[in-house]
Amino acid sequence: MSKTVIFAFGSMALYAGWAFLAKVATKSLPAEQAVIYTYVAGLTAAASYLLWRGGPVVVSTRGIGFALAGGLFLGLGTISYYLALSQGSAAVATSISGMYLLGTTLLAVVFLEEFSGRSKSRVSRWRSAR
Repeated sequence: MSKTVIFAFGSMALYAGWAFLAKVATKSLPAEQAVIYTYVAGLTAAASYLLWRGGPVVVSTRGIGFALAGGLFLGLGTISYYLALSQGSAAVATSISGMYLLGTTLLAVVFLEEFSGRSKSRVSRWRSAR
């Protein structure tokens, strides 16, 4: 099994725990505050991993810009998700918000030309023939 698949399954399990605990948290905290506590824990985990790994800190203006823009989307999306959880069913909120995967897949295929398997060669041949 590839490292990609192993890490993907790990993230799936961790996201499931996060979504469940987010619902539990919003039962006793305002959604906006629960998001802040979640991000403090997430930043702590990410910084700890970076320190544990011991690699160099890469500074790239373009990369940092994309990361900050992504963080803005993530922050606003997380607030929206927590508000949905605080208003109703975790099953409904998670099922609908989880469709972001489809949007990401479409964006990656269209703008990053990411394909899997033989599809890539077919599309590449089709594009080069045009």
